[in-house]
Amino acid sequence: MKTAYISGHLKISNEEFTEHYVPKIAEALERGDSFLVGDARGVDETAQKYLVLYTDKIKVYHMFEKPRNCELGLETVGGFQSDEERDAAMTAASDYDIAWVRPGREDSGTARNLKRRQK
Repeated sequence: MKTAYISGHLKISNEEFTEHYVPKIAEALERGDSFLVGDARGVDETAQKYLVLYTDKIKVYHMFEKPRNCELGLETVGGFQSDEERDAAMTAASDYDIAWVRPGREDSGTARNLKRRQK
């Protein structure tokens, strides 16, 4: 069993989430993998709402004392002082990424998350 780090853009349509995330999440669920996700709107919030329908193996990472967006009852890991610190912690605590970088957004936080894994 492995741990997936789900990350993505702050703005995502249901169609984009279904196309770029659902198939990879479904594969991970079939394997019994667990999931790390942030607390931002967009992919983070959408992934939380999707995952709670299928598993309880979810941890929400957040900055400061409490998460901005978190499905009720999910385990949280907090206290990070920046997005970069939180995202680096999720990379370190996971085995692989489930992420999609929108064309033209190769300088986004999501792209940096994927590059961090490659180092």
